[in-house]
Amino acid sequence: MICGLAAHGLAKEALLQFRKFRRFVREGFVPGNVTFVGVLNACSRTGLVDDGRHYFKLMTQFYRLELEMECYGCMVDLLARAGLVQEALDFVENMPIKPDPVLWATLLGACKLEGLVELGETIGKKLIKSDPTHDGNYVILSSIHGQARKWDDVLRVRRLMVNRGANKVAGWSLIEAEGKVHHFLAGEKEHTRVERSTKC
Repeated sequence: MICGLAAHGLAKEALLQFRKFRRFVREGFVPGNVTFVGVLNACSRTGLVDDGRHYFKLMTQFYRLELEMECYGCMVDLLARAGLVQEALDFVENMPIKPDPVLWATLLGACKLEGLVELGETIGKKLIKSDPTHDGNYVILSSIHGQARKWDDVLRVRRLMVNRGANKVAGWSLIEAEGKVHHFLAGEKEHTRVERSTKC
């Protein structure tokens, strides 16, 4: 229930459900990582940074849970979405477990949003070095350079992406119509059911 409410941006309702759940702690029910992922997601989606910090401390200091990577990821996402990129970076660098590429990619995306070119370059290079075939890291790093009007760097990153075979996969969709499944690529004009206009 908490995770579902959080996923739909109903943070107040999700946190209310969590407070109701805490009444059962006396009876031996203890919230686990999944519950707190929902709680932290609720905070993240609605910018409740102080609440997120509070619940993270609750997890670690009161319930003493052994945290999974997803819990750390929620906290990084919360801070990054709020524009607290330096705090998010400090959080990642001081984690007791090795951060995974998803956490670094979250920070890279935040650097793009906040226009943090130097930090974005550092994180982007780290991600590309760890996974040279992941196209998304090149695209975001290239966008960061583009926002800073560093066109030579945009070109360099794009060339690097092509040279390493990390080409961006076209988006696609499936639809079922009249008992048949149709597969569409983004911008496709060759499908048999595409309406063709005679107008110029």
